[in-house]
Amino acid sequence: MSHFGKKHLRFVGSIDIKIMKKIALLASAITTLISSTFAQSDFQLGLKLSPNFSWFNAQSENLQSDGANFGFNYGLVGDFNISENYSFSTGIMLVNTGGELDYPSVVAVDANGTSTEFGGRKTADVTLKYIEIPLTLKLKTNEIGYLTYFCQFGLGLGVNYDATADVDFNYSGASGAISNEEVDFSDETNLFRASLIVGLGAEYNLTGNTSLVFGFTFNDGFTNVLKEDGYDADANGNGVAPRNKDFKAINNYLVLNVGVLF
Repeated sequence: MSHFGKKHLRFVGSIDIKIMKKIALLASAITTLISSTFAQSDFQLGLKLSPNFSWFNAQSENLQSDGANFGFNYGLVGDFNISENYSFSTGIMLVNTGGELDYPSVVAVDANGTSTEFGGRKTADVTLKYIEIPLTLKLKTNEIGYLTYFCQFGLGLGVNYDATADVDFNYSGASGAISNEEVDFSDETNLFRASLIVGLGAEYNLTGNTSLVFGFTFNDGFTNVLKEDGYDADANGNGVAPRNKDFKAINNYLVLNVGVLF
């Protein structure tokens, strides 16, 4: 595992019902707004590959964001061209994101047939994989030369299908540490992820309806990634049982988009 200063850089539940209702209502409003125009729209299908830089925004006491990951998103995109300057853009993306978290924890150590609990701190370098459906509006300029510039905003709705972590646990009261790679992190991870998508980019017309698309997107999560409660910390920052501390971490990522529309 490589180091960047003290940070790691690596390639890589339950959700509030009120939040999910608001997400559903907003998604429904966007769909209703443009559904009446689909019959008159031109449709373009394309492919997109998007390297990303992702991290966690820790929002609970004793929980810290301790590093970032590099990953890749890829999948199909579709643009419903409502008019010359407006499009509804959606698709199906496979998203690889994550980051590093540091938090107090407790582990049971077996010695001479006796199990003893030790408090300590856990560092988890987390990789999360989602199937995401973006629901966005693209506002486009008229073609300038061979380029059409656009801004894009909307929602991203994701379902987690894999979660793993490289875990280091440093415990007090005994020497040494415990390290495990690619530990199943699914029990710690919420199933759903919702986000705000904001982007800028351009389309370069190659020929006919075929265009090269490139730009940047910021995917700003607003639902808690973590499902399980955490441990409180003692005066030394080590975990203290029982596990009843509310932990909340938001996942964000910045994307470089490269794709082709046909």
